Amino acid sequence: MAGGWRRLLEEESEHQWLTLSFFIVFVVIGALAINATEHFVGDRITEPDGMLKDAFVTEIEYGSKTGYYTSLVYSPTDGHQMLQKSGKNDDTALVLSQEDAKKLNFLKTTENGEVYFSTLQNQLLSIDIHGGMTYIDFPNTNGNFTVLDVATPGGSTGFAGLMLTSENTNTSFRGVHDGFLPTHPMSTSSGTHWTNLAWFSDGLWVAIGLEASAVGEDGSSPATPQSNPVLGWIAWPGGQDTPELMAVHSFDAGVFHSFARSGDNLIVGGTVESLVVSPNQEIERLDVPSALVVADEEGTAWFIGPIGAENLATYNNGQTTVHQLSRPIPVDVVDAGAVDSHVHVHGTDANGQPIQWSIDITMDGSIESGRGFLNLLFLLVGSILIAMMLWHAAEQLRGSN
Repeated sequence: MAGGWRRLLEEESEHQWLTLSFFIVFVVIGALAINATEHFVGDRITEPDGMLKDAFVTEIEYGSKTGYYTSLVYSPTDGHQMLQKSGKNDDTALVLSQEDAKKLNFLKTTENGEVYFSTLQNQLLSIDIHGGMTYIDFPNTNGNFTVLDVATPGGSTGFAGLMLTSENTNTSFRGVHDGFLPTHPMSTSSGTHWTNLAWFSDGLWVAIGLEASAVGEDGSSPATPQSNPVLGWIAWPGGQDTPELMAVHSFDAGVFHSFARSGDNLIVGGTVESLVVSPNQEIERLDVPSALVVADEEGTAWFIGPIGAENLATYNNGQTTVHQLSRPIPVDVVDAGAVDSHVHVHGTDANGQPIQWSIDITMDGSIESGRGFLNLLFLLVGSILIAMMLWHAAEQLRGSN
C-alpha cells in the first residue's frame, strides 16, 4: 500500500492536485472531529413521562428506579396536582386534590428514603412508593408552626429529625424525636431567613438562607438593604432539647438554593458561588454559579446553570470540571432529579412553556476520551503527508538539476 501511494505521488503534476486536495480534506475533517470532542454530547430535550406532559413541574422527587417519582405539577386546565408514578407503565396516581395540592409547602426525599411534604400547620405527611400516606399531626403544646423543610439522619426509620419551620414572620428550627412532641423553636435565628436544611452528621445539621445586612452597612439604600447568603451550623442531638445555632458563615453575594451529596462531601449550590463542605466541616468556595445543584447515582454533583448558559460544571472526588455544551442550556430550571443513568431537569423554555432537559451521565467520558487520540492521529497522519510531499518536492528538484 505504501508503495502504491509513493508511485502515485511520484507522478507528474497532473496528480499533484490529488495530494493537495486529500491533505485539505484531511485537515478539515480532523479539525471538525477534534472540535466535536470539546463539546458535551449527552444532553437533549426529552418527552416528559406520564401526566408530566404539558404540565409545569414545580417540585419533583425521583425514586430509586426509572418510572418512580412523586411530583407537584400545575396546568391551566387542571390547576395544582400532586402525582405519583410507580413503574414503567403509564398509570399515574393523583395523590392530593387540587385544593390540598396548592397548599403544599415543600416536597423532599430525606436521608432515610422517605418522601415528606406538608399542607397544613402542625402537620407532616410522608408517602411510600405505593401511594400509602402517613400523617403526623403535632400538638400545639409548643405553639403553632408551618413546616417548610425537613431533614433526617441516614438510616433512621420513621420521622426523627429536624424541621425548618415558619414561626409567624420568622423562620426557625424544631426537633422531633420519634415522631412525638416537637421541641420549642430555636431561640435565635441570627436575623436570618432560613430556606433549606440538610443533615450533616450525628447531632449536626446545616442550613442555608439569607441574612439582611444592617441598614447602610454595605452601602446599600436604607430602603432596600442588601441580603447576603449564609450557611449555618445547628446542633441538635435528639430528644426534647431545643436546637442550637452553633455558627453562621456569611458570604458576599447571591443566593444559596440547594444541597447535593458528592461522596462524603455536602455540596451547596449558589447563584454567584457554590460551596463544598467536607466531613471535617471545612468549607471550600467554588467559582461555579448555578441555578440548581443535583447529584447523580455515582455521586457526581451537576451544577445546572441558567437558561442560555453554554457550560455545565460537575464536581466529583475533589475535582471541578467545566464542560462546554454543544448548544446553550434550553431550560429555566425549576427542579431536577436523578434516576439510573440520567439527570432530568424540569422548567420552562424561552417561550415560557414546560420543558424537560435530560443529561445522560454515561456520556460524560466522551468529552475527553476521544480528544487525545484524535489529536495524536491528526499529528501523525499530517506529519506523514507533509513528509511525503516534501520528499517528493526534493526528488523533483534533484531531477530537474
